[in-house]
Amino acid sequence: MKYIYGPVPSRRLGKSLGIDPIPSKTCNYQCIYCQLGKTTNFTNIRKNYFPKKDIIAEMEKAIKSNENEFDYITFVGSGEPTLYKDLKDLILRAKELSKKPICVITNGSLLYEKKVQDALMISDLVLPSLDAGDKKSFIKINRPHPSLRFKSLIQGIKSFKKNFEGQFWIEVMLIKGINDSKEELLKIKEKIDFINPDRIDINVPIRPPVEKWVKIPDKNTLSILNEIFDDYSNINFPEEGKFSIYSSNFEEELISILERHPMRQDQIIETFSSADFNKNKILSQLRKLKLQKRIKDINYLNQIFWKLNMNKKLSNN
Repeated sequence: MKYIYGPVPSRRLGKSLGIDPIPSKTCNYQCIYCQLGKTTNFTNIRKNYFPKKDIIAEMEKAIKSNENEFDYITFVGSGEPTLYKDLKDLILRAKELSKKPICVITNGSLLYEKKVQDALMISDLVLPSLDAGDKKSFIKINRPHPSLRFKSLIQGIKSFKKNFEGQFWIEVMLIKGINDSKEELLKIKEKIDFINPDRIDINVPIRPPVEKWVKIPDKNTLSILNEIFDDYSNINFPEEGKFSIYSSNFEEELISILERHPMRQDQIIETFSSADFNKNKILSQLRKLKLQKRIKDINYLNQIFWKLNMNKKLSNN
């Protein structure tokens, strides 16, 4: 499928059916920790990047065929989902097709826009990110589109949360030497207290980041976190479980997942193994795709991850 992936295992949502209305990698941020690679379409323009009817057609098929296999329908993926102009229509159709809760994972940058607020207001869970406590850190970490302002980001998130009746969680990505000091964490906590989310998730780059110099904070950061954030959820652990696939076409299914989600090698083997397709055959196919420069392997945190080769993708565009 082109716009739907999973259900995939999620550290917070159980099994998530992903809906991806944005081309890879279309975003209004260029985060230093992004697991998907460099932003290739750096834009803050909201439009229907793919035909709405095509996305809905896939949604109908995927939801029907996986009705009892997922816990959430999640709008997330290859870029910033709120850049899709008719996102509200997609969410409404998803709610008509399933009684499962709707989650939107967003960077929160456009929540100051009334149309974006209206679109997300009908979802059940909204999960924006907030990695910085001031403008300087915001620019350094998220490298936002020039039209975006830190003050508007905070006010937009606060305004949305005030009127939203669903669950509202904020995720903070901590990076060594960037936003993990007591001073930076106090600034972030001040903004979070102002917003007043239902839950705070603390994350670290557990998958290979776009910038190789991005590192996981030292363990002593935990005591600072416990001092400042007395109530938070620690989600800095790998997700477990198989990814769902729609066909026996290994190459097509793997690329579809990697466009949105780098995979550990053990996850790939677990997901694709069958009586006719064992570990050795899977590894052989991975090596073949690597030689074709379609995917690449990265040793990160003593594990092998496979990602899409964005350089190859760019050369084909």
